[in-house]
Formats: sequence, C-alpha cells, structure tokens
Amino acid sequence: MLKKILLSTFLTISLILFNFSEPTYAEKIDNVQPGNAYLAEDSILSFKLLDKLDSNTAKKFDTIRFVLVKDITVKNKIVIPKDTVLSAVITKTHSSRILGQSGIIRLKINDYKINDTHTLHFKDDLKFKGGHNYANAAASIIIPFSGLLFKGKEVQYPPGTVIEYKLNDNLDLGINEAQLLSILP
Repeated sequence: MLKKILLSTFLTISLILFNFSEPTYAEKIDNVQPGNAYLAEDSILSFKLLDKLDSNTAKKFDTIRFVLVKDITVKNKIVIPKDTVLSAVITKTHSSRILGQSGIIRLKINDYKINDTHTLHFKDDLKFKGGHNYANAAASIIIPFSGLLFKGKEVQYPPGTVIEYKLNDNLDLGINEAQLLSILP
C-alpha cells in the first residue's frame, strides 16, 4: 500500500515538474512565422514617391523608388530610419476596366540590408487600388444599366506624393525578432 502511495506521489510530482519545464510559446500571430519580427496590422507606413505610380503606364517588374517620411520601428527600436530610399517592384498591375473595376498596383518592397550580414525581407505586397467611379451609379439611376459602361478610377500618384499606407495585415520582416533587436543600436 505504501509503495502505491509513494509511486503515485512520485508520478504526480514528475508530471507537474515536466509541465513547468516545457517552454512557453507566444500565441500564433496571423501571417507571421513564429519568432519573426513584424509590423503589426493597422500600422501606418509613411513614404514619399520618387517615381510616378500610375496604373495606366506601369508594367509588371517596373521599379518604384520612395523615401521613408517616418522611421519604421519594432519594439520602439528604429529598424529603418526616415529619409532612407527604398525601392519596390511591381508584381501586378492593371488599369481600370469597364463595369466600374478600378486600377490596381501591387508592390513588393525589395530587401533592406541592416548591415553586412542581416537583411530584412518584406514578404507581402503593398496593394494600391484606384477606387470607385460614382458616375456609373448616378448614370444607372437615370438610364438603367448605363453605369456598366463606365470605367473605374486609376491609381495615379505623381512623384513627390506623400502616401500614408495602412497595413491591412501583419507584415513579416523575415528575420527573427530577438536577433533583429540584438543587432540594432
């Protein structure tokens, strides 16, 4: 009887200690690999265009350059300082179409070298959409279905335009957060 009590006590204590020895993991963050640094959803990236961004003339694989207006920070440490020139490649583009479809441009920000050995990889695209053309709604009230013939709006930003881009999802930076914070000043 004493052996059973000692054995069950030993097993209970072992299980309790085993559970406490397991590392605790942070909750899973959408669209981010575990442990990676990221820019949170609803963060705002502020940048000024150096090149024209226009869905009429843009082609896939064109390069767009821009300057950061505000620092990009992770955990209150500056990852990319303001006034840094970054570039992006157009991954998808189309101009406005009939039936009110607006122009679209998707940009993939090129990798940014923090130093000789560490690089930030922006894994997701930034999406710019032209918007709705409300003329087609007004026209279809007067003459039914006539609004179907109107095109949507284009994406048109001239050089020098300051854009406040709100992230719709978490943006994975492609580098471990602890490693990133350890190499930053």
